[in-house]
Amino acid sequence: MALRRRGGGEFNPAEMGEGGGLNVVNLIDMFVIIIIFLLKSYSASTEANITISPKLSLPLSSTDKDLKEYVNVIVTRDEIMVEKKVVARIINGQIEGLAPNQLLIPSLYEELKKRYDRIQEIQMYNPNVEFRGEVNLIAHKQIPFSIIKKVMYTAGQVGFSEFKFVSQKES
Repeated sequence: MALRRRGGGEFNPAEMGEGGGLNVVNLIDMFVIIIIFLLKSYSASTEANITISPKLSLPLSSTDKDLKEYVNVIVTRDEIMVEKKVVARIINGQIEGLAPNQLLIPSLYEELKKRYDRIQEIQMYNPNVEFRGEVNLIAHKQIPFSIIKKVMYTAGQVGFSEFKFVSQKES
């Protein structure tokens, strides 16, 4: 039995070229499925990636909770940072330019306010983005509580009132 073409006549594989031809529609469908899978996999990842500087020695913990992607406030022995931007210096256990009894750190407040405003702006255009006021607080294990208290107070004044303390997993 001979193969026939749609328009009549015999089927000649040589007309199709080597391999008998390629159905492009199926190939495009396959690529679309792969792209959708990769996008879903990428957006489902909630684990945060934080680079620990040599200046920072985190406290040890046995927790198994994953770190989420929030605004990072980092307190080393020498400085206070929001993400990787230095907002205040620490000299001899005191925040530079801040009275010992003053709780609000103005430069930290300003930077966190910018982040807060940016999140609010994103919320206007994307209702799926929800602001919960969460902050990853990454502090050197030898930082005095008085500094941590001032950082937490300042963040709370902006609207960041949920603190996630970052620690290093015990081995």
